[in-house]
Amino acid sequence: MEHEQKQKEAAVKTHSDQAGQFEERYEGELKDPYSNCFVYSRKRLQVWLERAIPAAGSGQRLLDVGCGTGHHLRDLQARGFSVSGVDGSEEMLKVARRINPGVDLRSADVEALPYESGSFDWVLSIEVLRYLPDFRKTVKEMGRVLSPGGTAVVTACPRFSLNLYTLVNRVGASGKVSGLTPLRQYFTTGGELTRGFKDAGFDEIEVHGVYSGPLNWVERLARPLVKPLLHAWEPIDSRLADLGPLRELGNMFVVIARKARSPK
Repeated sequence: MEHEQKQKEAAVKTHSDQAGQFEERYEGELKDPYSNCFVYSRKRLQVWLERAIPAAGSGQRLLDVGCGTGHHLRDLQARGFSVSGVDGSEEMLKVARRINPGVDLRSADVEALPYESGSFDWVLSIEVLRYLPDFRKTVKEMGRVLSPGGTAVVTACPRFSLNLYTLVNRVGASGKVSGLTPLRQYFTTGGELTRGFKDAGFDEIEVHGVYSGPLNWVERLARPLVKPLLHAWEPIDSRLADLGPLRELGNMFVVIARKARSPK
C-alpha cells in the first residue's frame, strides 16, 4: 500500500512539473496534429472519443477522472455535457480552472472519487491507468460514481507495444539514463482490461486499439522525418491499429464499457 501511494505521488509530481508543457501542446501543437507523436496520438484518440461519446442533450453529466489541464472538459462542455473533473495535480488544475470557469474541478485521489454513487452518466479518463500499480481500484470507483447504464471511456497502455515502451520505461524508471522520465508506468492487455471492468460491474465492454507504430523512435532519432512519416502512416494506422490481435501491439488502448443496469 505504501509503495502504491508513493507511485501515485511520483506521477502527480511529474505531471505538476509538466503542466505548462501539456497546456502548450493542447493549445498550440494540436493545431498541427502531425508535429510530434504526442499530438498525433491525441488526434487518433479524438476519433474514438467522438465515436464513443456522442453530442449530448441537456442533463448528461460527465466526470473526467485525471482531467489534467481540462482541455477535454472544455470541448465536452461545448458539446452539451454538464462536466466535472478531478486531478491530483494542483498545477494542472490551475490551468483547468482558468479555461473552464465555473466548472466543478476538485483535487482528489482517483482511487477515492469525492462524489456520491450514481452521480454521472459518463466517465472519461485519459492516460491515468498507466500510472497506477493496480488499475482495478480506480475502475471500481468509476463504476461506483456512474449511474446504472452509464458509460466509461478509458485509455490504457498495451504491454506488447511495438514501440517497446514497456522496456524503455523499465530502464527510465531506474533513473540511470538521462533523457528518460524516471517514473514507473504500468502496462496491460486487452484481456486484463476486460476482466477488470467486468469485475467492477461493467458489461458490453469493448477494447480498441487507438494508434500504433514505432514512430516514437523516429522522433527521438530523426525528428525532421516525423511529420511526413505521420502523414503517410495515418491511413495505414487507421486500418491496422484496431485489427484483431494487432491492437495488442499498439501504443494505446481505449476501453468503452457500460455499467450494468442491474447487479448480476
